[in-house]
Amino acid sequence: LQLHDGAGHLIAEAPVAIACSGSAMVWPHEMFDAATLAAAGPSGYVLVRDPSCRLFGYHGLMDDAGGFSLDHMFGF
Repeated sequence: LQLHDGAGHLIAEAPVAIACSGSAMVWPHEMFDAATLAAAGPSGYVLVRDPSCRLFGYHGLMDDAGGFSLDHMFGF
């Protein structure tokens, strides 16, 4: 996983292992500490880099009241 700031600068990296045909839930606050996330700023984002696989997934938002929205994303 690569954490970038809103301007696209690489801030930090964190490894993640996903079994073949497996899945993973990625919570940035569990992968990166608070200072690192603060350095990425409010427009920061996480990229998944693995040229050896075809990635399908979802990203979303949750609010304090328990509401959520999911949006499909995919890569080749």
